[in-house]
Amino acid sequence: MRVFPVLAALATGFLPGLISQAASAAERQPFEIVKEWEVERTIGDTSANPCLMTYAYEDKEDNNAANAVVFALQGSSAVLVLVYQGWDFDKEEQVKVPLYLDKKPIKVKTTWIGDGKTLRTQLPDSVVPDLLAAKTVILRFEDSDADFKIPNFAAGYEALRRCDAAPVKPVATAPQAAPAHPPASPAPAPLPSQQRIAAYIVSLSVQRVLRECDIPSTNKERAGVDARMAALQPEMAPLEAQLKSEIQKNGTHCPGPDKQAEFQAVMRKVIDLSPEELVATLEKPPASPPAAPAAPDSKL
Repeated sequence: MRVFPVLAALATGFLPGLISQAASAAERQPFEIVKEWEVERTIGDTSANPCLMTYAYEDKEDNNAANAVVFALQGSSAVLVLVYQGWDFDKEEQVKVPLYLDKKPIKVKTTWIGDGKTLRTQLPDSVVPDLLAAKTVILRFEDSDADFKIPNFAAGYEALRRCDAAPVKPVATAPQAAPAHPPASPAPAPLPSQQRIAAYIVSLSVQRVLRECDIPSTNKERAGVDARMAALQPEMAPLEAQLKSEIQKNGTHCPGPDKQAEFQAVMRKVIDLSPEELVATLEKPPASPPAAPAAPDSKL
């Protein structure tokens, strides 16, 4: 999913999922990035496998469609999640499809679980040697194959094992001797509402398109978008790094000639409307065309 589809996806319900993911991503911390595989550790997970590895890319042979592969160990099993921009599965939809690693069929009985643009499954960890030797994960549907690149999987897997084996950092404890009247700790700032987070994501996406694409715009319009971003940034501070990371992973897609008018309309809403009004407007379904007038009664 790239920047401009993010804007259109607001009405389909995908953006709230992105917001939820970004808001909860604070529960994971980066461990290591090895040859484009990003390894993260789930904070507070005391199991033997608290880490996961992710490789995200755009497929130039598929109109730069966004793809991602997520892998984690879970005891004697392995969890594999595939993400593809073009999918649209029902939540918890069960999909039975053969799995290939390069040209080798993986003969394990498994059911994939769909949810929007993702499919996930649990495999025996006996498939790990095949994954280490493979360059492509393939799901063989009846009408076509879904290919996912996994370059340098072995390097990412080694980092994943290091992450799983790394000791948990101890939580700093308060000193034994405390002042008689310690100053009260300030209450943590509440997270902004999902509406305001959504408005920030839309504004950030518009800002990136204006900066990176050849889009007709005036200095006043660009300044208006920058001003909207500046107004929202203070309250987005706890989430800003993750939100920007998610947008960065998805890349920037410049609207084509047939989409520029739609982009201009969204840009004007970012500038002119409050965050709540912006999200409410973008969530409205497109207006239905007026009904054609009734034909005259031929019997008269």
